[in-house]
Amino acid sequence: MGEAEYEAERADTTRPGRGLGIASLAIGASGLTLAVATWAAWLIVRPPLVSAWVFSWVAQAFVLVLGALWFALLPISVLALVFGVHAGARTRPSAGRIGATLAVITALLALSGAAVFATTSWRHVGPPIAYFDTQTGPPR
Repeated sequence: MGEAEYEAERADTTRPGRGLGIASLAIGASGLTLAVATWAAWLIVRPPLVSAWVFSWVAQAFVLVLGALWFALLPISVLALVFGVHAGARTRPSAGRIGATLAVITALLALSGAAVFATTSWRHVGPPIAYFDTQTGPPR
């Protein structure tokens, strides 16, 4: 009888904790929400609209914050994915599997947003990364 209790106790201690699955689910859901909200803000304030704003420095700051959010979502999604995998996402359906799935979707949204941010050409506003002004003319 003592050996059976030892085996049951050993199985409980070697099984990944449920807390990692819940943490993965929470981080994945909040990351996905932030990624979708960042994309929504980006689509509302597109580069052509930003160049028409009177206070272009406010527009630049807003756009840079959106870009920073996309880059900040990448390690968040990796953390949620690692927690989900360690919670047993590959072996059984659980909160860890849902969290890992949300983390993958968040990573894809963040990568596509970071790519859009890095390659968008900005007229009269300023360079996030890939814009180089080679025209001569009046100062901005």
